[in-house]
Amino acid sequence: MPTNAFSQSSSRIILLDTFGDYKKGENVFVFGELAQVSPDLYVVTQIINPNGDLCQIQQLKPLSNGNFVTDPIPLTGKICGLTGKYDVRIFYGDYTASSSFTVKNEKLQEKSGKDYLGSAVSLIESKISSVKKSSTISSDYEARFSELQTTTDLSKLKDLYVDLFLEYSAEADILDLDYRIRPAVETAFATTKSLVTESKLDVDEAKKIDRQTAGIVFYSGIGDDKSAIKELSDIYVSITNVDPQKAPQEKQLSYSELNQLLLNLMTKSQSIMNRLVKEEIGFIFARGTGPVYTEELNDLVNLLTEARLLDGTLKKDDNLSRLVRTEWSQLRESLLGKETLAKFLETKPKVDKLHEAALLLRHLDKVDRFVSSNSTDNSELAILIQPRLDSLMSKLSSATSPQDIIDSQQEIIDMKNVIEISSRISSTITFAKNNNSGNESMIDSFQILLDKVKDAQTLNEILDIVSDYEASINDLREKRSPLSVLKFDYEKLRSKAELQSDYESLNTITNALKVIETAIEIEKGNPTINKIDKIEVLLNYYSTQGSIIRAKLDSYTKDAYKIRASEILQRAKSIENLILLGERHNKFLPGYLDFTDSMKIRLDEARDLVVKKDLDSADNQVRALFDEWREVSEKYSEDPFGSEEGYSLDEIKRIEYRKKLEQISGFVNTFYNAGFDSHSQEFLTLTEDAYELVDYGNWDDAEKKLQEIRNFVSDELEDNHKKILFDISYNPESQIWVMNGAVDKELFDRRENLYLTVYDMQGSQHSTLKFSDTKDGDFYTQWFAPTEPGLYVVKLQWRNAIGSQIIDIAEKPTITAKTPPPSKGYTQNVDLARQFEDLQNFIETFGKTGYNANKEKFDGVISDIKNSLHDRDTSSAKSKISELQSMIERYLPSRSKIGILDAYVDDGKLYLSGAIYKTVAFPEDIYVDIFDQSGERIDEIPLKDNASGHFNQVLSKSYGPGVYVAQLEYHDLIVSDFFRIE
Repeated sequence: MPTNAFSQSSSRIILLDTFGDYKKGENVFVFGELAQVSPDLYVVTQIINPNGDLCQIQQLKPLSNGNFVTDPIPLTGKICGLTGKYDVRIFYGDYTASSSFTVKNEKLQEKSGKDYLGSAVSLIESKISSVKKSSTISSDYEARFSELQTTTDLSKLKDLYVDLFLEYSAEADILDLDYRIRPAVETAFATTKSLVTESKLDVDEAKKIDRQTAGIVFYSGIGDDKSAIKELSDIYVSITNVDPQKAPQEKQLSYSELNQLLLNLMTKSQSIMNRLVKEEIGFIFARGTGPVYTEELNDLVNLLTEARLLDGTLKKDDNLSRLVRTEWSQLRESLLGKETLAKFLETKPKVDKLHEAALLLRHLDKVDRFVSSNSTDNSELAILIQPRLDSLMSKLSSATSPQDIIDSQQEIIDMKNVIEISSRISSTITFAKNNNSGNESMIDSFQILLDKVKDAQTLNEILDIVSDYEASINDLREKRSPLSVLKFDYEKLRSKAELQSDYESLNTITNALKVIETAIEIEKGNPTINKIDKIEVLLNYYSTQGSIIRAKLDSYTKDAYKIRASEILQRAKSIENLILLGERHNKFLPGYLDFTDSMKIRLDEARDLVVKKDLDSADNQVRALFDEWREVSEKYSEDPFGSEEGYSLDEIKRIEYRKKLEQISGFVNTFYNAGFDSHSQEFLTLTEDAYELVDYGNWDDAEKKLQEIRNFVSDELEDNHKKILFDISYNPESQIWVMNGAVDKELFDRRENLYLTVYDMQGSQHSTLKFSDTKDGDFYTQWFAPTEPGLYVVKLQWRNAIGSQIIDIAEKPTITAKTPPPSKGYTQNVDLARQFEDLQNFIETFGKTGYNANKEKFDGVISDIKNSLHDRDTSSAKSKISELQSMIERYLPSRSKIGILDAYVDDGKLYLSGAIYKTVAFPEDIYVDIFDQSGERIDEIPLKDNASGHFNQVLSKSYGPGVYVAQLEYHDLIVSDFFRIE
């Protein structure tokens, strides 16, 4: 081992320290092992060169036993061929490991092809010689070697060495390998052997992998490390593909779910667990140690589930059912006597075996009923199955244990598959035809298989058809793209179809995405075979339809544009005609002409979008205008003079929000109590803020403010009584109210009545309830109460004590996934309204004195901003807000005769200067705080003045656009200056 080798690894990632000194042109690789493998994680390897640049990054899947090896990393080029120390970093989930190696300023002398041939001949000669020393070698090998000694084909020499290596394996061959490669080769051979033992890999495939692995020994033996490492990486990929890590089907239970599971197990009635086992589960629950017993609890649930099936299915009185039932009865009796959870779970393998036998008997019964039925549809198939069934039943008549039934599993499954295949194929064909989702060739191929089933003469012929059908379904799966790719492709098509307003294609795309989502959900669950067949047919159809839709959208012609554009423009003209007709009858109604003028302007904007070929935006705008016309026209018809300024969508919403705010104010007045006195001013401030938001048309923040007011009222308007404690909650799913609490009794000798009354927002009595507490004074009750949205007061009376709580039943959300996004104009107006609100708070916090001195100048601009926001005149609002920012910068700075501060930003630099009057002549540390226009302190800048109190500093600062205040506080002195960044 090189003396300068260095390694560091966490306990979860173990690296083979194959690192040390390398020459330029050599290949390095990383071999290691993970203590714990997770199916959804990858090993990420990074190689960092001496300059800190990324030389190589690789992502790979480890073997199921945790071993991994990277591809060869050539130490060449401007990034990976530098002289110096390289860092190796390995990441796996939250774990990391690191190591390093050094590249010397020395170039690798590469061998020629002739050198490799010479080394190969010497290697084979040495192998044959060592074999002769310990045993007799076949003359065929010597003859082949004699023929190949003059060959120029290195692969033939490799094949000969591989044959020798595998037939005459010797430990010395492995030990002679380069120490950097040997552990990875040994792991490859051992893993392949274990996969064969576990029946995960057949013998023929294992021989192929072993031959590849022996090829690594050959390449290493002749000094071709580059080929050896490349071959090694390929072998690990092959083994990983044979034995991939599968994600566990069962979802990991959370702590609360584990506790709920424990509670259910403890209280389970008619259980095969006795009292002692339940008590042990109770102790686990009480101590909160459920996560430690996750595996045992899962095993317990599975055992109880299997037991329930065994109790419920073994009803027949035939010999086989009686055999399983008898053994289950004995085992069930023994389970009732188990005194610990561990002993209870020791019987799980036996229960598993009985459960498996019971399921097979269920399949066998299904086959028997199929054969015994008199249906003409089944007659030909039943005749084919009858001999095999009779033979199997004859064999099972001598069964003495459930294992005899399990030994016949394949025969039972084969017969079950035979009776199901006809219905499977038929239903798939019918499904494909009904949903127009199968191409003719696919349906014809399935029809041919169905005809073969009808014409089959033997059971084996039908089993072959089952295999052919399964292969057809698998072929459909392999030909289509993966679900994630299909989803991505269709989402791209959807955006293109929306832009072109191609509703026919959009309908197909929407259906395809629904099918893909269903398929993704099916993959997570345990679907039936028929469901898998049908979803694969649909996926195959939409996989081919994707290219057709894409071609259609790509071939979007001028004629197609004209057709869609004409349809949009015609709808716009229809709306314009409705406007003109409305003006003839309603022009004298308040605000009507303002409404129609606004509609005309936006219709012209939609037509301009058509000219710009943005058909999707034009179509959305025309649809929105029609909806607005219909809603506002209905409001004018319903109450022509209901609003002094007339109706618009915004005004209709303002009326709705004002009504809600008035209802809350009325509710507070109705149920006002002395405890609310200290909160009344805060309530008025909240409602004033809400009215302002409504006036600006900022519905997003108005809705949040309205909910804030409801929560405030619910919390502060309650009238609690020290003798009564209670809590009420509303369950919107079951639409019931639940209440629990307690009363303060002097004596716990009897139950007493409690009286509950529910009042709505208007103060009207909604409902009453009478119930009793326990002797201890506790109570719990639930009842059907109001479900309409609103605030409700619940008054609870016990003796002479009355307490109240307020329940808020929220309105159902009006915004759904199908709600179109807000218009650009609305979004801009909301942003400006929020900016204006920040500036108002900013003035109140940092410039009240300056504002009061210049109130007339400010109030005119503020009034203009409010009017612009109300009218959604974003251009005017933006201009006036900019003017307000300038006025803040000019009029609000706070100055003093004993201190001054000057602050401004230029070219990304903050300039701070000023002076303070001092009574002592020595430098001091002073601090300037920077606040943004939302009032948040974003910076604290330390300064040092000179002995006379002057300071001057320039700093690089990157603040965003807006108004800022720099504030200096020195003893009792506070001075400030405002600056603006465009």
